[in-house]
Amino acid sequence: MDKQLELLIMLHDLDLLLKEINNEKKAGFEVTEHKEELRKAKEKVIKGLEPTFLKRYEKLIDRYPRAVAPVIDGICYGCFVTLPTSFVVRKNKNEEVTICPYCGRFIYWFED
Repeated sequence: MDKQLELLIMLHDLDLLLKEINNEKKAGFEVTEHKEELRKAKEKVIKGLEPTFLKRYEKLIDRYPRAVAPVIDGICYGCFVTLPTSFVVRKNKNEEVTICPYCGRFIYWFED
């Protein structure tokens, strides 16, 4: 898998975890145990990302709850639209950062 794609997926996962912690706090629970570790991990991931990918990610995360979406059976799980055949039949699908032509999210092919 492409290194930048791995970093984008990690960044997205970290953002989801931090958002979940903030939601727990709003519900009256105090979850601070690993919050600082998650923030440091996020900073480290951000430093490894190319600036163009980071800028696009930040725009996407403001627009959608999911900025990075898996592709399963040729369907983008961000917008739930079937991708063009040219995307689906490609070899080395996760060897480069790919963007859904319909919703603009970063996509990766999920493998069992």
